[in-house]
Amino acid sequence: MIRYVVTINSYENRNDVIYYTIRVDGSNFHKILYKRYSDLKVLKEQLYQKNNEFKLKLTLPKFPKKKMFGSTKNSQSDIKSRAQELQQYLETVFNIPALQSFQFVKEYLPKVQLPDETCRLDQFDSQYSKDLCWLQMDELKKSFLQRQDLFQSTKKSKQKGNKNSVYYQRFHFTINEFAIQNDFVQYFITLIDTKKTTKYQFQTRYSNLRDFHQLLEKQQFKNRLPHFPKRRLIGQTIDNPQQIKERLEQLQKYLNEIFSVKEFAESEPLLYFITRIKLEGKPIRQDQAERVSQFSQQVNGSSFNISQGIEELREQKSY
Repeated sequence: MIRYVVTINSYENRNDVIYYTIRVDGSNFHKILYKRYSDLKVLKEQLYQKNNEFKLKLTLPKFPKKKMFGSTKNSQSDIKSRAQELQQYLETVFNIPALQSFQFVKEYLPKVQLPDETCRLDQFDSQYSKDLCWLQMDELKKSFLQRQDLFQSTKKSKQKGNKNSVYYQRFHFTINEFAIQNDFVQYFITLIDTKKTTKYQFQTRYSNLRDFHQLLEKQQFKNRLPHFPKRRLIGQTIDNPQQIKERLEQLQKYLNEIFSVKEFAESEPLLYFITRIKLEGKPIRQDQAERVSQFSQQVNGSSFNISQGIEELREQKSY
């Protein structure tokens, strides 16, 4: 987990308005921003809004208060004092993992490339290597499919109600187990991230997934959301194992459908959903054979293979 360090050591007075020079360091990357007190107050209000809307139940730090009398900009000592308070506030906020998936927070953070999501061409040799970069191979796969004119299938997607371009689903879900706990059913779900070498197992309730669906319903999507499995009108699902199994299958289908549409998958609620799974779930390393199988399935039965992919990657490098 990357730890962000915030420093505010200087400021500028622009047309009688104080702009703080904020440096955010993360790993080997940094970002410098110029923000007013009022800009950061907007950030604070957004954080409180998301904390309530997403039911995060976070204890957020207190935001530095305005002076009761006079103006901070008229006193250099007051400006420096506020800068230190803002620095402490921002560093605390930026290091809360549950908040890092929100776009308005990302705008403050340096763009950091994770080691397992990037690689160089010289990592490859003529044989398949365990250090193969799956993100780059995914891009290679798309290039290969383009060359094979498989993207012509987009004509079918232009039918009524589905005008999406081809989108390669990154996240896949399987639900194979459940447990009855008190008066509710706990589902055991496995998340497979096709761009990573790790999958995640997590537990959740029907009501938790329904909360995310309700958040999605508040978004203004061009595409129609898939139907979320309905609650029983009479009785409880936990009373009937067959109905639990049916709901399990419905939830699995729903999750895979919702993440198969780019517009939904890139929405704020689902980005947070994935972040929360990776924070709270149990990571499980995929073995090499499983990753090869997973990668092969994504090319939809084409003749793509690893050695051919590496060769194409070398060709692209020479352009």
